[in-house]
Amino acid sequence: MKNYIIILLFAIVMVSCKENKKETDSTIVESKVMAQDIASPIINVGKGPDALFLNPNKSFLYVANVEDTLVSVIDTETDEVVKSINGIKYPWGFTRLAKSNLVAVSGYDKQLVIIDFTNHSIVNQKVFKTHLGGIASDKEGKYVYVIAIDDHKVLQLNSKTLKIVHTFSTGKGPDGIGISKDDSTLFVTNTEDGTISVINTLSNTQKIIETGGKPELIHYNKDHSLLFISNFLKNKIHIIDTEKREIVKEIENIKTPEEAVLSEDEKLLYVVSFDSGELNVYDASTLEKQSITYKTGNKPIGVMPLGNKLYVSNYGNNSISIIKK
Repeated sequence: MKNYIIILLFAIVMVSCKENKKETDSTIVESKVMAQDIASPIINVGKGPDALFLNPNKSFLYVANVEDTLVSVIDTETDEVVKSINGIKYPWGFTRLAKSNLVAVSGYDKQLVIIDFTNHSIVNQKVFKTHLGGIASDKEGKYVYVIAIDDHKVLQLNSKTLKIVHTFSTGKGPDGIGISKDDSTLFVTNTEDGTISVINTLSNTQKIIETGGKPELIHYNKDHSLLFISNFLKNKIHIIDTEKREIVKEIENIKTPEEAVLSEDEKLLYVVSFDSGELNVYDASTLEKQSITYKTGNKPIGVMPLGNKLYVSNYGNNSISIIKK
């Protein structure tokens, strides 16, 4: 019974940690765009589905269930869960290690795991002294960079041994992390400060970009020359040029945005709205909002384009929506 109570309390903390950033008195933003109200099929997964990862041949979609201890594996041809990778303590984010068959997964409960996605098995793991958040890696797959939430730091890890090579300070409430085109600069969202830390990993110097609000999730284009950063409280997407190391454009009037992800051809930008339960579509060049939005499940967070489909993780009802474009 004691162990059960401890587990239950931890689960409540996890829910509170995620829900705390979501349940806000955000300004309601009006939209004149026609919505696609057709109900999409769903796939039931673990508790609190969040980040998504698509393997290189696009045959399997991984789902990080942040309130659970497993990653769900979806066959993208049949759109069914074919396996659960168990033993991951509240999986948070993914990063593929260069062109290898390995993907690193951060677990909120102080664990980092390496998965071989050819057979969906854990091949390495390590437990740390701090809760972990967002995760990224360099182009060669030599280093993994993971957010150490409690310590307000980024841990630079040797990807083979998972030993800490270096640490970099961040602001308060670090969450998302991205890396520049030349691998020299890290970008970290600080949710409690309303800032983005821009860290030069070679000189260990940094500057701060003031955004206000609550900058959170970071996604990028194929060559990492641009980062797309959601600001949950400001109802914005900040677009950063990683060479200039500054915000060059913004998309406004998006109610409580979560992931902002480019289409496979990088012509469109898909932006998830958490409170609205919608997926907004923008021209990636002009940033003009397109003439349709898609309905999702409850409290959506992640989006993954694939062919004529869009997979959306619904944090609020433990499912993945399959939206036909």
